[in-house]
Amino acid sequence: MTNKVLLTGISGWIAKHTAIELLNSGYEVLGTVRDNNLIEQTKETLRKYASIDKLSFVELDLLKDDGWNEAAKGCKYIIHIASPFPMKVSNNRELLLPVAVDGTLRVLNAGLNAGVEQIIKTSSIVAMFRKPNRSNPYSFGENDWTDENWVEGVNDYFLSKTKAEKAAWELMEKKGLKSKLTTICPGGVFGDALDTKGGTSIEYVRQFMAGKFPGAPKFAVLISDVKDIAKAHVACIGNNKVGGRRLIVGKEVKKLVELSQLIAEAMPAYSKKLPKKELPNFMVKLISYLDSSAKMMIPDLGILMQTDPSYAEDLLGFKFKPAKDCISENAKSVVRLGLV
Repeated sequence: MTNKVLLTGISGWIAKHTAIELLNSGYEVLGTVRDNNLIEQTKETLRKYASIDKLSFVELDLLKDDGWNEAAKGCKYIIHIASPFPMKVSNNRELLLPVAVDGTLRVLNAGLNAGVEQIIKTSSIVAMFRKPNRSNPYSFGENDWTDENWVEGVNDYFLSKTKAEKAAWELMEKKGLKSKLTTICPGGVFGDALDTKGGTSIEYVRQFMAGKFPGAPKFAVLISDVKDIAKAHVACIGNNKVGGRRLIVGKEVKKLVELSQLIAEAMPAYSKKLPKKELPNFMVKLISYLDSSAKMMIPDLGILMQTDPSYAEDLLGFKFKPAKDCISENAKSVVRLGLV
């Protein structure tokens, strides 16, 4: 069996960075796309950073069984990254569950049927930290789970990530194969955008730099560099220490107003457009009625999160980048790509 990796959702931002890391490390990569029209655009980006001689594609849908078993055959590893992360919040909390949960189970079952050695799934700290009646500041770690029954505080995206990760662990435990699964749990993802098909986190930086925010919501998040996340996925391959673990990937928790300051340092020409002060919480709540993307932050307004990802650095064998570096890289790439 070759060192072949089935990489789901390869046209996505984190997955493209992961594909680059895999290809440059000598792995053969079979990337899944939900639409064949995404293949050329993905190739065009990847070939700037890696040889694509060992890269192939297959069109697969997370909502359908067709083709998953065939795709997993001959693969030694699966990295399952594909999952929806919409900018807007839906009033239907269960909207994303079919793709996130059923899709995860399809991918994992295909891997088990094919006898893959290891499965690495991208999750998120949003599956860990959202629960009612938290202290301020509050701490969380790899043994914590978001309270999926907290209807007011857990939206469609948080629910999808929590239920999908739980479903993955339940399946692997039932089969007695928990040690074959590792989940990677980043915070807010920042760093090099690669191309104009960036992620939701990039959109926040773009909106800040475009002067869309009069002030910054009182919201803080763990800052994760997209290259660290990609490197973490690949560092799990063949690493016996990470079996059965949930790895928090990120370096520092920063408030949005601090992110704004870091963007201003990196790109002084945009400093006038960037928010300098924090918005009162009631204003963010008012804005959320007009712009549902603001709803994502409301349960955490004014609360400071704390976590210690150093255990993940030890298990993976490398240090995560400080927030300043990846925010600077993010801002510079947004300008380079003409997004502002």
